[in-house]
Amino acid sequence: MEQLDVLVIGTGAAGQTVAAELAEAGLAVAITDNRPYGGTCALRGCEPKKALYSAADAVHRARTTPGVTGAATLDWPVAVAFKRTLTDPVTDSVERYLADAGVKLLHGDARFTSAGTVEVGGTAYAPGHMVIATGAVPAPLPFPGAGLVIDSEAFMELDALPARIVFIGGGYISFEFAHIAAAAGSQVTIVHRSEHVLGGFDPDLTALLAESYRETGIDVRTGAAVTGVHGSADAQREVVLADGRSIACDLVVHGAGRIPALGGLGLDAAGVAHGPRGVVVDRSMRSPDNPRVFAVGDAAAEGSPLTPVAITQARVATAVILGNDKAVFTPLATPSVVFSDPPLASVGLGESEARATGRSVVARFNDTSGWTSSRRVGVRTSAAKMLVDGHTDEVLGMHLLGHHAEEVINVGALAIATGTTATDLKTMLWAYPTAGSDLVYLLG
Repeated sequence: MEQLDVLVIGTGAAGQTVAAELAEAGLAVAITDNRPYGGTCALRGCEPKKALYSAADAVHRARTTPGVTGAATLDWPVAVAFKRTLTDPVTDSVERYLADAGVKLLHGDARFTSAGTVEVGGTAYAPGHMVIATGAVPAPLPFPGAGLVIDSEAFMELDALPARIVFIGGGYISFEFAHIAAAAGSQVTIVHRSEHVLGGFDPDLTALLAESYRETGIDVRTGAAVTGVHGSADAQREVVLADGRSIACDLVVHGAGRIPALGGLGLDAAGVAHGPRGVVVDRSMRSPDNPRVFAVGDAAAEGSPLTPVAITQARVATAVILGNDKAVFTPLATPSVVFSDPPLASVGLGESEARATGRSVVARFNDTSGWTSSRRVGVRTSAAKMLVDGHTDEVLGMHLLGHHAEEVINVGALAIATGTTATDLKTMLWAYPTAGSDLVYLLG
């Protein structure tokens, strides 16, 4: 049985961080993956999606910005080819980076066979510590015909887009890819089982976004639970809804959420507690049941499922393994963004959460659709909600819908993390006219 100080399972951003930093510190580290090295964000998620989104956004801006003439279209094959120039080099680059750091590279499924042993590709290892960084996978769809539904990864690899596409689920995946598909000329429908889309974001802003999608031709249906998908792999499909209605289409895409990728790991054999949100960990990212095991990122039942959170958790686990027992994961203000049209961004407390704290909450809502900052770039729908403590002037939450919301939200995160007050932000000298300078007026 081969001895290791640390075995890392998963080669996304979190797994790379743990493996490289521990190897550079002199530990004997191995890492494994049952897929190409690089993880979801770089290969199958954030980065390739943003490349396609940028093309779609350019098309939409060209179509709506006053003074721009000519027919802008998204050439899907060209956009996908460009996306591949970003993703194709990733695996080789990650493997070189890890190998140069002194990490042993393994390939294959990892499975715990006891509390202290893991088998990878038929070889048993007995690491001093094991770090689970396996990310997330699409949640199972609980209806007949689920096999006819593709996920977002497969969507981004399509050589061409069909005429009619249905996205199941009203979360960020559906809203992001619906915008991209519509820009490429497809007729798009989003079906969502509950009445409110994009849970976790401000409901006033998500309602505006959904209505904006409808106005631009994307059919957003709420209260529309899917009970089945009919058809064959190479023929027209039919999405059946709970109310008996159905939607004919050529492609159905899974946008109904993701779950931790823990299947096949044999966590019960390791004595590691886990649930729907992932591996149960304490603030050091360690399993309380098996202190040799850590979990970070989407695999851990702690923190938001976002890449910056995963990297932060990885550094905590790394510090603990290196002997710093005081290292803990303390969630800071974490900005979250939906790359929709326009982008939707949020940081801090939501309005109901803020009021539940018992603090004196001042909520300032502005529909900014008529503001010059929106009109000059052709954005027809935009709004913001600012939550401020009426006594202390602390920024409690910032929620933005509009052009450059994905950038301005970082100002809100900084304010919440550092205690910068609403008055501080209003009295700053901002570059003007910019999206950031609108904060002066949004904060009242």
